[in-house]
Amino acid sequence: MVGLVSAPLWLIGVDEVGAGVRTLGRPRIDNAGHMQIGDRVTIRSVPVAAELTTTANARLVIGDDTFINYGASLGATGSISLGARVNVGPYVMIIDTQFHDLYDRSLVPPPQPVVIEDDVFLGAKSSVLPGVRIGRGAVVGTGAVVTKDVEPFTIVAGVPAREVSRLDPSRFVVR
Repeated sequence: MVGLVSAPLWLIGVDEVGAGVRTLGRPRIDNAGHMQIGDRVTIRSVPVAAELTTTANARLVIGDDTFINYGASLGATGSISLGARVNVGPYVMIIDTQFHDLYDRSLVPPPQPVVIEDDVFLGAKSSVLPGVRIGRGAVVGTGAVVTKDVEPFTIVAGVPAREVSRLDPSRFVVR
């Protein structure tokens, strides 16, 4: 109940907030672009704040029934999109740019959109790097670094993330 009441206060900097959004603790919101949070999203910021950031002209979209755990950091300089029912584990990092050129650290490379489709599970301390699309129902293992696209209903793990197994889409349950 407290999470439902506090959400409008903690999410004041978000452009669009859906119905039934909950915050557990106070997330860090830094919105210079456009932020959209769908219905029934939960953002947990206890014991460490989750961070949602957009730079000028950037877009961050979080789909319905998504759960963002503590310490997660989503930083959009171009576009990051999370589908419905995405579970973001603790300390997950999702970025759409590397923030500096490898040779000239004063240059910021252009962003590459990140798309995380419906029903994806991102394990604790995993990282999703610029330009990645993660397909529906995929699972990213704890600590994995996702550097390339992940097919739907695929389990990836490791650094860099590699396919370790496939899920049977016919057995997939959506609640």
